[in-house]
Order: sequence, then structure tokens, then C-alpha cells
Amino acid sequence: MLEFERDKGLGTAYERVAMIRFLEDLTKRYRFASVLEGPTDEISGIRGLNSIPLARTGTSVEVVLAEDEEADLARRIWGALGLSERATIRASRDRRLDVEPRSFDLVWNFNSIPRGTEPDRLVEDMCAASARYVMIFTMNPWNYGVPIHRLHHRATGQPWAHGDPELMRVRRLVGMLSSHGFGVVDRFLLDVPWWPDIDSPIEQVASDLIPFIKGGGKATSKRLERFTYGENDLPYFDEAKLAALESELARHGFIERATGLPLRILFAHHRGILAERITTGGAAG
Repeated sequence: MLEFERDKGLGTAYERVAMIRFLEDLTKRYRFASVLEGPTDEISGIRGLNSIPLARTGTSVEVVLAEDEEADLARRIWGALGLSERATIRASRDRRLDVEPRSFDLVWNFNSIPRGTEPDRLVEDMCAASARYVMIFTMNPWNYGVPIHRLHHRATGQPWAHGDPELMRVRRLVGMLSSHGFGVVDRFLLDVPWWPDIDSPIEQVASDLIPFIKGGGKATSKRLERFTYGENDLPYFDEAKLAALESELARHGFIERATGLPLRILFAHHRGILAERITTGGAAG
């Protein structure tokens, strides 16, 4: 099984559940009739599934991914859930949205802007496609694990693959959206477990940074196997399985539940902003 064909690890499972519950709450508040997600998403697992909670409320969804193989897999999963009629899923290798201006209530993506080669063009495309709202999520640069994460990349000689840190700063994103006639109406912290956002098993990072630390490999392997899912056994879209998974993950969410913003911002793995069109002119069309 190829990497893009499965979700793998406790962190991905936690992130998925957090996203599902967040979108369920968001659509109750804003009642989107049509949503465009893309181009691509940078979740650590199967791509193209984020907007399923929106489609399940009756929203019409279009998803733009980077590769044909990813789009094919996403179509199969959406189809198995009986959602094919509510979704258009396609690939765009040049990462262009290619839709009519102002044709969606909400245009959004997950972590795509910092990793893209033309972020300004992407924000312009998103704003042009939106009739009302644009939502952007990025990696949270204030997470306490980011310095460890950077050090791990240097120690192992791996290039930084998570995008431009400047494009993870809310102030920069707000400015980009403002230049296209959008003003921020809400801000979010998403995916707030206790562990640092280091993109690798803790045991592996510790071993790489402090070579004399051994062990933990078996624990890592068991944890990855326990929370590994392919297209035929995803637990997120069956209420009973989702509830069981959520119950299992609950012990890891005590910071998310019990503390306020000052502490949560140090633990959140992602930050998001929702902006609304406030002008009729400008580059957004």
C-alpha cells in the first residue's frame, strides 16, 4: 500500500477527528450551500476527505487535488459513503482552481498556502472563486514542538518540507486576504493534543537527537499499526466507530478541553482564519 493510500499514526487520527468535529460545528453556524476545497490538502494521510462532513449536511462540494491517483482514491471513498452526487473531485497539477468567479459560498484549504510555489496567486484564486467566505489553515508556528522539529531536520540532514514560516503567520495571511477585499471574521486553533508537532514519532526524534537513547521502536511500531487505516476500514465516517475512536483519543485532549487561549496556542498544531468578502471591487473580482 502506498503512503498516500492510508492514514497512519495517532497524530493523524487525532487530527482527523478534530477536523470532523470542527467542520460539523462550522457548518451549523454558517450554513454553506456550496464549498470548494483546494488545491490539494496537506493532511498526513489520505487526501481529499476533509470536506466530507460538509457534504453530509447537504452542501455541494468540489475538491481539487494535485494528482490523478489521489483524486481516484478520494472518489472511491466518497462513493462508498453515498456522496458521489454531492461532490466533484478532480486533479489540477498546476494547483489552479479553474472555476467561475464567485461560484462558491466557501473556498478553503488545509496547509496548502505555505507549501505552494505561488502563494499570492493561490490566495487570489481562492478570493476570486468565493462569493462570500475564504478559510485558510496553516501549521502553527507557535507550537512548542516547532524548534525541536527544526532541530530534528538539521540533525538528520532532511530539508524543511513544511513551507514558508512567514506564510504561517496570521498577520501575513490577513494582509493577503485584505488586499482582495476580505476581512477576518473568525480565528481558530485546531488539533490541540499534548504532544509536540514534530511530524515524526517522539521515540524516533529522541533517538535521532540523542543517539545513545535506544528503545521505543516497538512502542512506535505498535502505535502506528493500531492507528493505520486504508480506504476500506476508515473509522471516521461511521458514527459508532467514530465515537469509539473519539473515546480512545479523549485522554489526549485535556489541554484542548481544559485551558484557555494563552496555553492552547503553544500546543495547537494548526491555526485557521475565516474571512468574509467586505468589498465588491479589488483583485478578487
